[in-house]
Amino acid sequence: MSRKRRPVLAAAAALALAGTLSGCGLIGGPEQESAELSEWFTVTSPVFRDGGVLPTRYGCTTYPGGQGKTPPLIWSGAPANTRSFAIVVDDPDVEGSYVHWVIAGIDGTTHEIVEGARLDNAVEGLTTGDKVGYAPPCPPRGERHLYRFTIYALDSEAPFDESAPLDESLGAIAEHTVGRGRITGNFGAERAR
Repeated sequence: MSRKRRPVLAAAAALALAGTLSGCGLIGGPEQESAELSEWFTVTSPVFRDGGVLPTRYGCTTYPGGQGKTPPLIWSGAPANTRSFAIVVDDPDVEGSYVHWVIAGIDGTTHEIVEGARLDNAVEGLTTGDKVGYAPPCPPRGERHLYRFTIYALDSEAPFDESAPLDESLGAIAEHTVGRGRITGNFGAERAR
């Protein structure tokens, strides 16, 4: 293969991969043209800072002190045309990313969820583990993983039905996204340096 073709093929492969991942709404910018960088909004938590460590109680019960609860999240600055919110929690440290929670239909006037939230009128899609509901962080012993809590502002009510397959729910969220915000937290053993 010629030297001139290698960079072109590498660039094409990188674009194809980025398109595949951003199509599921887990990386990159919001999906709709109207949702440009200015449509990102702020997500915080009173129990961990962005990029910090998730307290043990938010992990799975196989960890000492793990209670499997959703952490409290607060968001602000969503676009004015937001009709509802969706939340996707994923672990990008697992090959292909592992989705721990997909929930939509959160009222557009809501700006926070409390610890262990049970949200009325919301619908939950299947996780990567083919279960409905929140699957708390639970990396293998000796590993530390990053968890992304992404909140999507949507231009519609819940865009999928209860127990929707993962590809369907993520595709529907991506199609209706007008803005989003994210906070990340680490859970598990310290990474070796």
